[in-house]
Parts: sequence; C-alpha cells; structure tokens
Amino acid sequence: MIKKHDHPKAEIKANGDKRVADSNTASLPAASPFEPEGLRASNGSPLPAPAVTEKVKPASDINKKKEIVPAPIKGEFGATKKSGMQKFMDALNGFGLGKEKAHFVENLAILLNSGLTVVDALKTIELELRLKPMKKIVRKIIEEVESGIALWRAMDNQNFFSPYALSLIRIGEEAGSLSKNMEYLSLQQEKDRSLRSKVKMAMIYPSIVLTMTIVITLGLAWFVLPQLVGVLLSLNAKLPLVTRMIIVIANFFKEHGIVAVPLFAAAMLFIVLICKFTRLRGPAQMFVFRLPGIGTMAKSATIAQFGVILGSLLRAGVPLVESIRSMANVTDTVYYRKFYERLASEIEIGESFGKAFEALKETKNLIPISVQQLIVTGEKSGKIADMLMRIADIYEKKAEEAAQRLPVVLEPILLMFIGGLVGTIAFAIIVPIYSIVGSVGR
Repeated sequence: MIKKHDHPKAEIKANGDKRVADSNTASLPAASPFEPEGLRASNGSPLPAPAVTEKVKPASDINKKKEIVPAPIKGEFGATKKSGMQKFMDALNGFGLGKEKAHFVENLAILLNSGLTVVDALKTIELELRLKPMKKIVRKIIEEVESGIALWRAMDNQNFFSPYALSLIRIGEEAGSLSKNMEYLSLQQEKDRSLRSKVKMAMIYPSIVLTMTIVITLGLAWFVLPQLVGVLLSLNAKLPLVTRMIIVIANFFKEHGIVAVPLFAAAMLFIVLICKFTRLRGPAQMFVFRLPGIGTMAKSATIAQFGVILGSLLRAGVPLVESIRSMANVTDTVYYRKFYERLASEIEIGESFGKAFEALKETKNLIPISVQQLIVTGEKSGKIADMLMRIADIYEKKAEEAAQRLPVVLEPILLMFIGGLVGTIAFAIIVPIYSIVGSVGR
C-alpha cells in the first residue's frame, strides 16, 4: 500500500472513496514512478485508473458529424469543371450505355423494395447484365460497397451517374429511406426519358427531310450539273447570272468533288463537336432556343426539367442550396446552368427566391414570369417542392404539345427550301434554252 506522503501530487480523501489529483497529475508520463495503477485506498479497495487526458474537440466539430453536410460546388458528385476534351472522353465512355444506366436504377429500386440488401441487389443485377462495360462498372461498385464505402460514393467514383441521382441516393442512405428514394428516382427518370423520346420522335421527320435535301443537292451538283455545263456553253448565248453561278459550282464539284464532299461532311461533324464540347455551346444552344417551334419545345422541356429535379431533391430532404447546385451540375444548357449557380449563391446568403429573381437580370429571359410567381408563392406557403412538381407537370405537357406541332411547323419551311432549290436549278437550265429557241424562231 502506498501512503499519502509517497505521492506528493495526489491526495486521498479521508473516506477512501475518491482520489483527487492536482493540475500537474494529468501531465505525468506513462512510465512515471508514480504510476497510479494499483493504488488502493485506506480501506483496501482499488482506486480507479486516472483518466487519459485528450484534446477536447469543439462542440461544433462534433455536431458536424451528425448533420448532413451539403455538397460543395465543385468536387462533389463529379461536379468538378471539366475541359471540352474530358467531356468528349466521358461521352465516348458512356456511349451506348444510356438504357443500361436507366435499367440499373429501375432494377435496383425494385430489388431494394423487395427486401434485398444493397450488395445482394447489386450482385443480382450483375448476373443479368450482358454488356461488358456496364458489368465492369457494377462489379467495381460491388467491390467498393463490400469494402465499407457508401453506395452513393461508390457510384460517384465511376464518373457515370448524374449528380441528381447521386444526391437522392446519398440522402436516402443517410436518412434510411434508400429504397423509397430509389423508387422515386426511377419514376422521375422514366418521365424524363419519355419526354426526351417524344422530342426525338418529333425531330425524326424534319431530320430525314433535311438530310435527304443535302444529299440530293450534293448529288445534283456532283453528277447532274457537270453533264449540263457542256450543253449550256455550246449554246453560245448570253447566260443569266444564276446559270453562270450554277456552272461555277458544277465545275468545282467536277474537279474537286472527291475531296470537297468528304471535307464538307467532316466540317459538319467538326462544327457539331465544337458546338457541343467548347465555349461555343452556349451561343449554339441560344440559337436553337430562338428557332420557331424548336425553341418553344426546348424551353418548355428545360423548365419541366427544372421543376422535376429541384422538386424531387427537396422532397427527398436535400438542402435547398445543395439541390440548386446539383440541378446546375446536371443541366446541359449552359446559360441555365450559370443562372442556377448564381441563384444558389443568392439563396445561400439568405435571399428569398423573389429577391434572388429580381437581383439576377437574366431571370426574365430564362424563367417565365408565371413560373417565378408560382415559386415565390410556394416558398411563402412552405410547399415549394409541391409547387415545383406542379410546374414540371404543366411544362412537360407544353413540351409534348410543342413536339407534336413541330413537324407541322417545319414541314412547310423545308418544302419551301426544297422547292426554291429545285426552282433555281430549273430556271438556270431552262432560261438559256428558251432564249436560244426564241432567237432561232425569229
């Protein structure tokens, strides 16, 4: 037994129940000769070991673990800004896997709702896959989930899924409602795919007509017109300006057609890639938004996407600022994405939607006044998520109606273009012939 005077920096109370250490006791090293292990009170009962002194974390650090940390603007959910080449490579890597991605989400929602664990559901989906690229992605997700990584993080590491989907899955995991959020994501994904399909179907007819027009024009310039040039020149008559222009075009294709046509096709492909993966994408998109028929449909579809994504994220419990930024990350239209980023910044500093809309000058060009009023009303009533879903339903119907009207609007324009082209060629050929026949008759 160690007596009281044997430990100069400790004091045993008279009742022997407690040991009170002074301020220097906590700083004793572990190998100190005054190691308190085995100390006993005067009644023979063992004294408890001294508490190990640790650096106390601030309460704010502890609370941070319990709250849902909003995703940062960049770096979360693959939201880092990418160069045009990186976007192009991502598009190539995901080429042909759009349907597989949709089926993955649908099947995962069904299996989770049936009671399977995440790993078992993923393994079941892997067995059904046929495409090797998609199977490889799912296999990597399974390995990461089995190693203890959260599902949303494992999916994010594949650089394959949208920030919108990742946000819903993350919130579902943290709130314990993963199966519910997956089912909701599957339904919204189906609606979005249905709208895109209708828009594509509406564009098929105009695209076919326009493509055939270009092919026929090139065919006439390359094969038919060179045969007529000799006839026109043999007339030895004064040729109209249109005829002389046709002759120049025909001679050009006759001498350089083998090189010119492939170069023309390559130039068209290059322009498409430039407008899709560089800074010219924004102006190109705004040009499309101003086209008759197509612009109305594109704007309605964009507003519908705005309502669906933001409304579903808020319903799932994602914080407002994070929801807007996730929506910005998943939006393809450049000007709308920049608008959403500025809107998130305004909301983050405490502004309401009404004041934020007033502060952003581009609001009136991108968001209709009626939509702004509905959002402000929903914010005041505390039902902004329901109001956004209502906006999505309204503009989804408008986009569908615009898609159905699009062929009706474009058909006369294309017919006028084709008719003007054919009429110009006929005029250039027939007028010189009639002038010669008329002169012979006189």
